[in-house]
Amino acid sequence: MATLKRDLGKLSGYATIIGILVGAGIFRVTGEAGAVAGSAVPWAYLLFAPIIICTALTYSVFISTPLGNRPGGAYIHISRTFKNYYLGFIAMWMKLIAFLGALAFMSTSFGEYLTFFYPTADPRMWATIALIFFYSINMIGIKYYGHIQTFMLGILMISILVLVIPGLFAVDMKFYDPILPKGFSGLLAAMPMLFFSYAGFETLSQVAGETKNPTKTLPLIFIRGVLISVVIFFLMSFVAFGVLPAETLASSQSAMADAAGVYLPSWGSGIVAIGAMSAFLTSINGSILVPSRMFFVFSEDRLLPPILSKVHPTWRTPHVSLIISAVICIGLIWSKSAIFLLNTGLVGIFIIYLIQGVALICLPYVNPSLYASAKFKPPIPILWFMGGVVILTMGYFIIITLPNVFLWVLIGGLIGTGIYWVGRSLGKKEGFDYDARMNQDFLEEME
Repeated sequence: MATLKRDLGKLSGYATIIGILVGAGIFRVTGEAGAVAGSAVPWAYLLFAPIIICTALTYSVFISTPLGNRPGGAYIHISRTFKNYYLGFIAMWMKLIAFLGALAFMSTSFGEYLTFFYPTADPRMWATIALIFFYSINMIGIKYYGHIQTFMLGILMISILVLVIPGLFAVDMKFYDPILPKGFSGLLAAMPMLFFSYAGFETLSQVAGETKNPTKTLPLIFIRGVLISVVIFFLMSFVAFGVLPAETLASSQSAMADAAGVYLPSWGSGIVAIGAMSAFLTSINGSILVPSRMFFVFSEDRLLPPILSKVHPTWRTPHVSLIISAVICIGLIWSKSAIFLLNTGLVGIFIIYLIQGVALICLPYVNPSLYASAKFKPPIPILWFMGGVVILTMGYFIIITLPNVFLWVLIGGLIGTGIYWVGRSLGKKEGFDYDARMNQDFLEEME
């Protein structure tokens, strides 16, 4: 039986995490956040730094255990910590919704940015072409995914340097007077929106089963990748809001390219626009990893049909799961329902980060052997601090965003629960031993 192939190296790992973070969020959401927080957006990005670093450290602890050798990310971490399939499944189900919506949203955003060069281009058509291309690359091997991700990140970094270095000399500090034009409340109100820029950093944990020496390399990649992205977010937004009024950026469909147009010649703005499209493409390419690997690991645990965990005998990729997630995303593009799923699913991402923080605090008590196996094992008081920061901040984001989408989150949760129980019932009829599967994982951890 074919198994997933460990072909993803360190460089591809950094390209994945930075490429996903420095993507659709900074190029699309940053300008929109200006309508809520004004020119305080750069400070909001900085305010996120300790929050997202604590969240990354939370994932690093679990990745450094033997669980880091398996795909599935937070689903594996949560379900194996509490020995409860449903808790891990329902949390990741909402994230699945979010990423399917995000993939369609980012693909459409790429198509819209393309109108900078081709005003008559149909964004949906180009979004579909981009998705099919990257799904094809992901299909033929994780190694080729890594190569193209690294190449596109190089293009993105060049465009960022073109935007930021001369932009720092063009900043007019009058745009930052006052420093909080819409008050501290405006700053806080923009943070859930800006969280879209940081969401997805943990995508790399979805392909731990295809990464070389994951328990050693991934924790460092998580931390360093997030820190690099924080610096990039701040510098890019500082330049953008330092050369154009927040109101102008808020109404722009290509905010960074418009900002570059203030102090760069037309060719410079074109490079930034190319960089923006590269940002969307690196985000699309990396985000493809999530739904397909989630389908795959759910299927491995017989919560979804076993066909979804099939691995191509030559390419060693989860080809069936990739095809199904591609069909869903293309359908979302043409039905124009991606942003709806994205807004609903964003609450799901807050929820899964919150549960991951709870799992971290509980880890030494409910699963001491797993905690003992971690290569990155902070003292328990530090675990409480990191987990506490994650729980409090994600709880706040849930409270202020949930009322707008409560009904749809409830419906999504009920659908996910129904799928879980149907899948588990069918698995039992097939003779699948769920207890043995859970115990098998723990036995493997101790080997």
